[in-house]
Amino acid sequence: MRECTIKREEREQMDIVRLDGALDSYSFPRLESVLTELRENQRHRVVLDCKGLDYISSAALGALIGFARRAREQQGDMKLVKLSPKIYNIVELLGFHKILEIHSSVDEAVARFEAG
Repeated sequence: MRECTIKREEREQMDIVRLDGALDSYSFPRLESVLTELRENQRHRVVLDCKGLDYISSAALGALIGFARRAREQQGDMKLVKLSPKIYNIVELLGFHKILEIHSSVDEAVARFEAG
């Protein structure tokens, strides 16, 4: 598996976090650190671009739900975009598609944020 790289792009009232590689127990703490920093800086609107994501552990998905819930408590949210069919199947199998908003593009997720 490829090591996960994490890139953050700030856009006015939201942040786009791009993932590339495998999000497992080894790499998730780095993403957790980025998301914690965003929350501490009152940045509660996050788009998680998963286009380059090859793998995500169920533990990492569970933690993302926790981040999304905390963001919603602050009138924000976390939206996932560009999930591969393999990763979407995992998300769906675990029932997380009912909790996390999933979009086909960054622009679509951004538009949902802008629509309120």
